[in-house]
Amino acid sequence: MKERRKTTSSSHSTLPKDYTGMLSGVFAANFSDRMKQLPDIEKLQFLSSGEIYSDEVVIHVSLVEEGKLSATTIHASCDFDPKASSPTVEDLLAICVDGVGDAFSSLFEAKPDADGNPAILSPALSALGSAPLLWTEAEVSKRKIWLKIDKSNPVLDQAADDWLAKNDPDFEKRQKEEAKEAESMFVLPPKNGGKAGNGLH
Repeated sequence: MKERRKTTSSSHSTLPKDYTGMLSGVFAANFSDRMKQLPDIEKLQFLSSGEIYSDEVVIHVSLVEEGKLSATTIHASCDFDPKASSPTVEDLLAICVDGVGDAFSSLFEAKPDADGNPAILSPALSALGSAPLLWTEAEVSKRKIWLKIDKSNPVLDQAADDWLAKNDPDFEKRQKEEAKEAESMFVLPPKNGGKAGNGLH
């Protein structure tokens, strides 16, 4: 899932799986009480991913229901200057995490859809009410971030990548070249997570 706000052409560094796995666990723990109010909780999970570009940091957090085509995914984006000493990548990731946490809090509180489904699990974008369906500016910890919510499902995206890896002879080569180029441009964040509000740390 490489949804991003900026349209500049840029190599990117993918956030490592141990970091995004930790992030998924943080969201699951933070919203555990609200998750208990949802049906089929054993089929629900948070999945996270993210990328660091030469001018942007992006994270994606999805609440995925097993067996469903749509998920509820929140993307957060921050401007990034790799030459600046501050804010660091870790700082920007923490701010994005908190912005996503705020957005999920609002969705958990939203009214059920027309069929009585919890808004956060509804397949209809209309059930998300005033949620930002396009990149929308917000302020977190006195810094600008941008948020966007959609129904993309990272499980399906991964299945598509897996298919390409098996059927496109150049796919793996492109992935390796992209990763090598990105490694030379960026330093990935430490393995600890966000540290600001919402208890997301």
